[in-house]
Amino acid sequence: MIVMSNDCVPVPNRLRELLSRWDAEGRQPQGGIGWNRSTWLASLTEHQDLLAELPDWLGRNHVAERGRRADEGEDKAVQAFVTAMVWGYGRVGYGAFRTARVLRENDEAPRVLREVAMKTRCDGGAEAFEWLKQHRLRYLGVSFATKYLFFCSDAEAAPALVLDRRVQRWLWQHADCHVSLDWNVDDYRRYLCLVTTWARELNLRPDEVEYLLFADDGSQQVTAQEISEESDEFAVLDALDEAAAAFATLPGDIHRNDVDDFELGVRQLRRIVLARGFARRTPPE
Repeated sequence: MIVMSNDCVPVPNRLRELLSRWDAEGRQPQGGIGWNRSTWLASLTEHQDLLAELPDWLGRNHVAERGRRADEGEDKAVQAFVTAMVWGYGRVGYGAFRTARVLRENDEAPRVLREVAMKTRCDGGAEAFEWLKQHRLRYLGVSFATKYLFFCSDAEAAPALVLDRRVQRWLWQHADCHVSLDWNVDDYRRYLCLVTTWARELNLRPDEVEYLLFADDGSQQVTAQEISEESDEFAVLDALDEAAAAFATLPGDIHRNDVDDFELGVRQLRRIVLARGFARRTPPE
């Protein structure tokens, strides 16, 4: 997908509004994320000790402590990954299943997770993202891969920021900036550069800008025309994500090929939705 040049995307007014509101509230950090411990214990029995240690409300700082140690060894990397996934999925019921599937369906997962953590800390988020694209872990998509990279990153190095559906939607709606969640390295680099540029202008850290985008509750005055078409597209994309997750967690034995075929169909439907949206926004020649 096409992303506008960073030089053409000034700090959006909406981001300035969010910063002003955050300032007025004393720049409170994101609160802890609640999660269902019993569901995770049932799906990842081999990580019971780790899961038992996690607080009921999991905050970014706690996850970052694990992430900073992910380069120390494969066991540490897997622990950091599981912790980041618990934080990322929160109370979503299929999160534990999906996390367990990544670890069990990829024999090289511990090595890859450690090596990409090292890459993130040494070379920054963009290089780590490109490396992970070349050493993909089956069933791990961009949204949750970047959550792991984020918590493994070094604040003093080039950032690794979360790029998920919520951030993608914000950039689309408020900056007319279109980024892909399909392992597009150029898109991820541009996203990092854009957020870093905004952060510099607003005297913030890049991760603080990403947090403001993610935490935006949408409380603003908008017209029906402004929300209609784009909201409809994102509603369809969200519904497709839910359908894929629901299928994967159906009771009873589901053959791996059936899951793969279903997710392939969902990916094809996503491409159709995104292509229609791109065509709508592109003026005729």
